Amino acid sequence: MSSISPPATTPWARQLAIWIVFVVLDTGTQLAFKWGADGLGDMDFGLAMMAKAVSLPGVWLATLGYIGTFVVWMAILRDMPLSRAFPMTGLVYVTVPLLAWLTFGEQIDLVRAGGIALIIAGVVLLGSDE
Repeated sequence: MSSISPPATTPWARQLAIWIVFVVLDTGTQLAFKWGADGLGDMDFGLAMMAKAVSLPGVWLATLGYIGTFVVWMAILRDMPLSRAFPMTGLVYVTVPLLAWLTFGEQIDLVRAGGIALIIAGVVLLGSDE
């Protein structure tokens, strides 16, 4: 009987997969926080608001998302210097506004679109090998 082993992955492919998971988790976390915050309506900050917040699914999803993001971030930092990894987290500044636009109908004007383009350029420059 032969055993089936998973396909070998290159370090580059592994790193790309981890970064995709990070961006998806962090983006989802931010969207979940927005969903949770929208459930609070116009409540003033205080104990009543906190009690309401812990009853909202969006808040719990966001909390789980932060835990997942933490675990993935540790995996990233194990293999990459912080000075190179941290600027790449800026990709979330691209995905969150785009998905907030699609999900919540938030607006992206020309200035914000230009800022997103600059962030993409910065991530490419800072995240590339020297």
